Amino acid sequence: MNFEKELKKRNTNIRACSVQSDIPYATLYPIIKGQIDIGDCSYQTVAKLARYLGYRPDEIVYEKEDFQTFRNNLHHRIKQNELDLILQTVEGDEVSTYMRHEDYLKALYLVATVDYLSKKNDIPLCDKFNDIRNIKLEQPYYVGDSAFIGTSREKCIDEFLRYNIFEGDLYDAV
Repeated sequence: MNFEKELKKRNTNIRACSVQSDIPYATLYPIIKGQIDIGDCSYQTVAKLARYLGYRPDEIVYEKEDFQTFRNNLHHRIKQNELDLILQTVEGDEVSTYMRHEDYLKALYLVATVDYLSKKNDIPLCDKFNDIRNIKLEQPYYVGDSAFIGTSREKCIDEFLRYNIFEGDLYDAV
């Protein structure tokens, strides 16, 4: 989570956050500036900062898994039950968690997956993700088989291309 942005959204600064959250300034400053990972802090510090920002402690601590692991796990979930994946994603908080932590690739990939599976299963698109559907990665991101790189867009799934993600197969989990 970008704590500096969170403070700006609240029109406050580190000093005021320190006083109001009861976290010493010397403890808080390196957290806000990203010099210390919030996951390495004491639970008490995490809880106070989360309370101040209006989140649960588990919402501000974020362990970023690499994209390939995320993708493989998602593809396994698709193989197990596509409809459950759609339902869990729509009802859950996964996409907003990725967005809050500026992990845009995973957020967009997950929305594209849900959109693709919804279309495939004749399910109307959920409007919960409409704001996210207006976002696009600045640089193309090539996923999966490296043979895709440089090939035509026709082999890629349209729902992913919308986000500048080049994906051709959601069923390639091993």
